Amino acid sequence: MYTKKWWMFLALGSLVCIVLAGVVALNISVPLVPARASTAGNGGMIGVPRSWERQAPSLLQHMPPSLRANLASSRSPITTIPFWSSSFTANGTTYPFQMVGTDPALNLKKTRIKTEIIPLKLTFANGVTLDGTSKVRATLKSPIFKDTTFASGKVQFGDAMQRAQFWNIVSTKSPNYHVILSKPHILPTISLTVPGDLGQVSTDPSTGTQIGLVDNTWLDGQLQTLLAQLQIDPRSLPIFLDYNTFLYQDGDANTCCIFGYHNAITTQEGNGLSQIQTYIFAAYNDPNIFGSLPIEDINALSHEVADWYSNPFGDNLVPSWQSDLAPQYGCSNALEAGDPLTGVAMTVNGYHPQDVAFLPWFAQQAPSASFNGQYTYANTYTTPAQSC
Repeated sequence: MYTKKWWMFLALGSLVCIVLAGVVALNISVPLVPARASTAGNGGMIGVPRSWERQAPSLLQHMPPSLRANLASSRSPITTIPFWSSSFTANGTTYPFQMVGTDPALNLKKTRIKTEIIPLKLTFANGVTLDGTSKVRATLKSPIFKDTTFASGKVQFGDAMQRAQFWNIVSTKSPNYHVILSKPHILPTISLTVPGDLGQVSTDPSTGTQIGLVDNTWLDGQLQTLLAQLQIDPRSLPIFLDYNTFLYQDGDANTCCIFGYHNAITTQEGNGLSQIQTYIFAAYNDPNIFGSLPIEDINALSHEVADWYSNPFGDNLVPSWQSDLAPQYGCSNALEAGDPLTGVAMTVNGYHPQDVAFLPWFAQQAPSASFNGQYTYANTYTTPAQSC
């Protein structure tokens, strides 16, 4: 079904044993209505929750296939996370893609990705401070990093989604296949002062929660500068974590709320060789900020982790799709596993990771080769995506 091939980079701003034992049912929490734009204080909803979609030219687009195939090896002139490449065909068009780890059809081994958590302490012009440091411990205990019982095995969230996505392969050829985030190295908290014209704090009258809003371009510029200063290993995944602070776009606070994004940037090493650094920004937020939508705690981070696993460099394209549950993305052609299900959460060990769309949903394949013939982990969509 998938042919060995390649493809490339940049973005905005993610299956286990053959025989499963001790599997528990998940309490699936699905919103009654799609996420819609709103104003602060209206039922606790401050805006449309979404991920930031970014696209940019790729350093690798014109790289010879022989070179691309060795990107993750020590022989490669480009240093980045381990990834594999393949493709699918839909409506007569071939769509190449890249994903984190190794090809489940060819490798039985376990891939571990070094990870860092970088807490962000944001101070606004009115003196209010919102500090992601307070949510590091809860994040470490969450299914993002702790092995947790999923229908596809007792594994981490991202690993569970990948194994479920390629279940027909994993269950028959590669039962020991895993792509795991290593125990994170917690870096010192980064304190940033948000300029008064690039951020603000509001208090939700229905919950009393203080909510930060920050210009996305300004914040991403700060994060890229920090990546250079901290000299993060490009083979690792740094995660910037904030608390109850969301982003808006194009200088317009009414475009809130970007709750996370993943991105990739190219830089030059001291020896003149190139590297690609992927990274994630995500908000850890309190409940009820988005009204009845169960977007809380690690929901944003789970969304971005799923996106990063399936589209680490941000330019995996698929047939056009749209989602009734997430109309804020319009007609998209991005392989962003979390986007079509923004606002659809699962309750797992007290946390609220998001449901994830599988490759067969984007590829419009019937039947689905994913776990139990499903198109999403929680079976939210029972048919493939429709083109728009």
